[in-house]
Amino acid sequence: MTVIDPPSTEGVRARKGPPRKAKPTKAERATHAEAAAQTPPPAPCDLLVPLARLCLSEANVRKVHPAQGLAELATLIDAQGLLQRLGVVAQDDGRYAVVAGGRRLQAIQMLSTQGRWPEDRPVECRLFDAGRAVQVSLAENSGREAMHPADQIDAFRRLVEDEGLDVSQVADRFGVSPLTVQRRLRLARLAPRFIDLYRADEIGSDQLQALALVDDPAVQEAIWDGLRPHDRSAWRLREAITAEACNADSRLARFVGLEAYEAAGGAVRRDLFASAEDPSSIYLDNLPLLQTLAADKLQGIAAALQAEGWSWVDGAIDLDGQALRRCLREAESEREPTPEEALALETLSAQQRAQTAAYDRHQDEADPDSDDFERVEQQLADAIDATAGELSTLHDALRTWLPAQMARSGATVSLDYRGGVRIERGLVRPSDRAGSEPGAETQTDATASDPASSPRPEFSERLMRDLTAHRTAALQAALMQNPRVALVTLVHRMAETVFGLYGAGDDVVKVSVRITGDTSLAQDASDYATSPAATLLAQAESAWGDRLPGSPTRLFQWLLAQPDATLLDLLAYCTARSVNAIAPRTRPADHSDALADALGVDMADWWVPTPTTYLASVSKAKALEAVQEATGRDAAQAVAKMKKAESVAYCARQLEGTRWLPSPLRIRSPWPGGPGDFE
Repeated sequence: MTVIDPPSTEGVRARKGPPRKAKPTKAERATHAEAAAQTPPPAPCDLLVPLARLCLSEANVRKVHPAQGLAELATLIDAQGLLQRLGVVAQDDGRYAVVAGGRRLQAIQMLSTQGRWPEDRPVECRLFDAGRAVQVSLAENSGREAMHPADQIDAFRRLVEDEGLDVSQVADRFGVSPLTVQRRLRLARLAPRFIDLYRADEIGSDQLQALALVDDPAVQEAIWDGLRPHDRSAWRLREAITAEACNADSRLARFVGLEAYEAAGGAVRRDLFASAEDPSSIYLDNLPLLQTLAADKLQGIAAALQAEGWSWVDGAIDLDGQALRRCLREAESEREPTPEEALALETLSAQQRAQTAAYDRHQDEADPDSDDFERVEQQLADAIDATAGELSTLHDALRTWLPAQMARSGATVSLDYRGGVRIERGLVRPSDRAGSEPGAETQTDATASDPASSPRPEFSERLMRDLTAHRTAALQAALMQNPRVALVTLVHRMAETVFGLYGAGDDVVKVSVRITGDTSLAQDASDYATSPAATLLAQAESAWGDRLPGSPTRLFQWLLAQPDATLLDLLAYCTARSVNAIAPRTRPADHSDALADALGVDMADWWVPTPTTYLASVSKAKALEAVQEATGRDAAQAVAKMKKAESVAYCARQLEGTRWLPSPLRIRSPWPGGPGDFE
């Protein structure tokens, strides 16, 4: 093998290169080409070329060089050496241009910059005639077939079982993560039958991953054979394997805690192919143990409640909801304040009265068109809010349960649908009411908060109803066009009702069915008739009205004769019309957010901020805040001398096309991160 010396640095600046030759004539070039065609090219030969003398050839046919996988290739070359020589042609400047193996050259250069390829270590190359550069490059990049994953799975298994390498060694030598190696080895331990099916493309990687939840190959085959061929999806396999298990995202597992379950000896299996942060991919196999741990933990909480002095305490994972609804609820009392607390309450109350009076005087006497009207209004409102917050804090500190109340009422402890502890105090059972003291204050709902101590809402009730009515219409229109999500929504609501899995805000789908139609929406949503949602819903209503028979009897017979697709479309429309997410006040996250997320509803597609829909209903400060958020520009100076109507029109022009939304209409996704991929 010929060794090429590295380029000498001596006299480099003085070297001018070979003298230029005269440019050949056209006839000479034709003669030369004819002679070259008749002369066979020289045979390729092997060379050892210094890295500094290698460059990428313009004749290399691969023009796209993605960086993805380059680090892995560099690791492979570092661990295994250069298994395939680079194809090169000689250049007039003494360098060698790589026509085959450009990625290998890049990987070696990467190793060199990292100090993992010594500068004096030559690169194995194969020298080709320059006239064949394009042919060699095309041949190298054609006819290549990637290794089937099943072959890599088997190869990793052999490295570990036959050659004695551990997971980290395999990962280091082949430039992959240890998790990738572990996943390949897990699949390698499946029954050989499934790897053969994988090679024949008769089973998918997702099905293999589901089967890998079982360690015993015999059990894997039994589960596979126990399902009908058309019912062997990855989801169905996973369901069959984990039928008697409980995932770590269940309410019992959340309540007990995975660490406590494992400390008690509970068996756990983890889906190696899912995200490590996804609790639903962790399965707790000992359900009786989990239930025992949950019951014991609840009893401990119940004992602490009993020690508070309640006449009775009922603790269970699930309580009798019907019995609880028959209970009355005591209103929490306030203890007598200390002299210091009484003085603070009196001072704050007087301060709040004075602030409210000042606010009212400003509203009645100040000029709404003056430059500082809204600034002063906002300052007065902020002061009222601050005082109300301090009063609320003081009243909260005084709230307590009196011994007499605790003697005639009890408490319950149970789990909510997410595994949180739900404690209700001050419950009076029907059997205990006869013994209640005359005049005892009870109420059927939770104690209402003192309006005076509630913070001033960001938006008025009228505007909140306006915005959320538009959002309801958009949810209806989107749901009507997505029968799959409509079906899920309907089943979800029915399951909530049947199994008592109620959560705060989950009742936005009124499945009874209580219609939220155009008339209801138009009462709250400004400019509703011209909105995109109203247009779609009206078109659908008209189309279905033309198709459906006019009597209930004939409607049932008509439905029986329809294909499933028609039934799903009608179900989507009817389910959509049951949605009512109109809210009078700023709302916490609720099921309408889950619906919006599933439907991909972006309210910027359904609503725009205009004087009618938003800007005329908020203060000048809020309108300027919207412009600042949407454009990044402070428009305070521009509208400083404008009257309200002028400033509203100005802000509307600034917001055109920005897709800005007020907070009640913004996207709030309730979902956790998704599972990881195969790697």
